Amino acid sequence: MFTDSHCHLRHISQKTAHFPLILKAMQEEKYPFIMDIGTDVGDFMPRYKAVADAWGAAGNVPDFIHFSAGLWPGRAAIEHRAEAMRMLETDIQAILKSGQSYSAVGECGIDRYWNHAGAAGTGTGDLAGEERLFLEQLALAERYGLAVIIHSRDGFEPTLRCIDEVGWHRGVIHCFSYGKKEAEAFLERGWYLSFPATITYADNAETASEIAELVRMVPDDRLLLETDAPYLAPQPVRREVNTPLNIPYTYRAASEYRHCSIEHLCSTVYRNCCRLFSVLHSQRF
Repeated sequence: MFTDSHCHLRHISQKTAHFPLILKAMQEEKYPFIMDIGTDVGDFMPRYKAVADAWGAAGNVPDFIHFSAGLWPGRAAIEHRAEAMRMLETDIQAILKSGQSYSAVGECGIDRYWNHAGAAGTGTGDLAGEERLFLEQLALAERYGLAVIIHSRDGFEPTLRCIDEVGWHRGVIHCFSYGKKEAEAFLERGWYLSFPATITYADNAETASEIAELVRMVPDDRLLLETDAPYLAPQPVRREVNTPLNIPYTYRAASEYRHCSIEHLCSTVYRNCCRLFSVLHSQRF
């Protein structure tokens, strides 16, 4: 019933011993669509294996799980961009030839929270390199006709500049964290917006009203919901390891903000995922 447009299943498997039970519960509760997200060079096979091993079905994975492949804007990928991009395209070609359910490039994008002038540790001050890595992945998605899953944190202007430069406007701004003006700019260009459980975090009436206005302004045919699990657990389980099984909290909040039923949202988000990622409708829904 519930679709999760963005999660990290291997990361979940590393944080809880209950991962096989989580997969089984998603099947029993008829989750029609889960998107497992790529972030690093060569991470597709380890991610696939983590799911297949937990599923225990002769190396197969559940048919409701789909995969992306992409390069998060981290220091290593930015510093070794040419090699990282070569390996990413090799992975994409191999996945497409294998017949696995591969649907998107990403997550990729701009992160000016971690990456900024003088950044240390996991971040980098090479902002031009960060943008080049993003531009090349946008161009790669266009070349293969794939949707893009964009990570954009504290970097609205460079994100918009990059997508306009390439001109490939098919994808989603995941974990949307900007305001109405920025939402309008993305929507005008044809992008989908995806909200995580941060929409359940409002601790006062003013914040709740601002979130409600933002969630309501997204048209039905551009709305996605996600967990970003194992991160960003919703209220009231905010301190726990997040999993796709927690996404009903986000659907409940979104349904209240949009004045619609949870059933309507389930249908809306699932159909949007199928359309964006070119996936046939599942008989599970």
